[in-house]
Amino acid sequence: IAHEPVSSDPPNHGARLTQFTILHIEDNPANLRLVEHILERRPGIRLLNAMQGSLGLELAARYSPDLILLDIHLPDLGGEAVLERLRTDPRTAKIPVVIVSADATARQIRRFRDAGVDGYITKPLDVHHFLAVIDRHIHNDEPQPDDEPG
Repeated sequence: IAHEPVSSDPPNHGARLTQFTILHIEDNPANLRLVEHILERRPGIRLLNAMQGSLGLELAARYSPDLILLDIHLPDLGGEAVLERLRTDPRTAKIPVVIVSADATARQIRRFRDAGVDGYITKPLDVHHFLAVIDRHIHNDEPQPDDEPG
């Protein structure tokens, strides 16, 4: 399942964003809706959803999103396999990937960091933290240490 766009009125600060594409690879419909709802706070974001890792890989190659939000527990391919394929495909190798998962042990986070993720956000989502991470990617700011749990 793929759909788009999510937008709302522009915030009172900053310039209006033209278009920023986020691919969200997540198999839970409630989590997809939650992220869609949260991103309504950011104008100009085009949101693509994939409920399977294989579809996420296809969408990433086809649309070259600016950011990928990746759950690690997917029905067809695990997040680690999806990340490995994203990083080895020249069409998707440079796309920032942020893991969004409830599986947030220090070992797990370190493993994904070593595999090349650009951030790790834990579920349940802290909306302000989630938006701060998204905003940093929209504005191409350097990732901050708080992109992952302490």
